[in-house]
Formats: sequence, structure tokens, C-alpha cells
Amino acid sequence: MELLDVEPARIWRLLIPITNWLYTDEVPEDELIFHYRKHVYFVHEDGAVLSIPAPDHLERLELEDLYDLLAGSEDSYDFDDEGVFDTFSVLSRMGYLVPTKHEGDRHHYHIEIVNTMKPESLSVSYDLEQVSFEFALYHALMRCHELNEQCDWDYEHEIKEIKEVAFSQLG
Repeated sequence: MELLDVEPARIWRLLIPITNWLYTDEVPEDELIFHYRKHVYFVHEDGAVLSIPAPDHLERLELEDLYDLLAGSEDSYDFDDEGVFDTFSVLSRMGYLVPTKHEGDRHHYHIEIVNTMKPESLSVSYDLEQVSFEFALYHALMRCHELNEQCDWDYEHEIKEIKEVAFSQLG
């Protein structure tokens, strides 16, 4: 799956179980609102993420009421304002755990990561065996974070592609 030009909300949808998504009929496709571990997260079209503690009776709130809570909350957290820009950092702060699936959902994946600030540099690629797609995506986001840390955030590494490969194609 090509991921370099995929909207941030789509990446989040690949990670967060559909049962956690909120207001799916009302929120534009390039945004996502979801709940996870007693918080509500708002993913904007540019990838910015905000969160608030999940209110009581969340399931009874209208979308407009939730936006009002976000606007008026003293407990809101704007990841961008706090200097948290990459998806893996947000996932870490959330306490995200990759969902586990039964053995039949595991495959072999080839992952390619590129430096978007210096495209002429070598890409990083590696293989993962017998993992779920969600785990491969999570691992690739973690690797991007590590590469960004290693270059002191002067460059931005992103996932170019995660593709399923046959076991015999792994090197």
C-alpha cells in the first residue's frame, strides 16, 4: 500500500478499530474523531491532533456538543502546541497498543521509508515476517520517529510503502 500521499486521517483509520470511531457520518473523510483510553481524539486534515478527556455519556452527545466541549475545555491537549508532530509520538502518549489478531491475519511485509526533506538520500527498507498489517504500520511509524530523532528532527522520514510479499521474496 502506497502511504506517502495518504491523508493523515486515513493512516489513523488503519490503526484505530472502527468501533472507536465517532460521528462517522458527520465528520469529513479527511478528518477523524475517535475515543481511546478515556480520551477523545480529533485528527484534522493537516494531521494535527487534539484531545480531551472523554466526557460522561459520550455516546449521547451530538457532534456540536463535543466541539463545544473541546473549545471550552481547560483539559484539552494540542499535540502541535506541545511540539508533538509525528504520529508515533501521539500514539505513545495515548498508550496505544496494536490490536492482536488470530494467526491467520499475519503476513510478510516489505516496508520502505523515505526522507521527504532530502529525497535524493537513500531510503530505508526492511521486512517484517508474520505480523498483522496494523503491526507493520505501527512499526514503520516507530522507525520513522527513530530516524527523525537520529537526525535531531532536521529531516522528516515518512512511510513510502508497506506491501505484502510472499515469504520466498524476503531477502
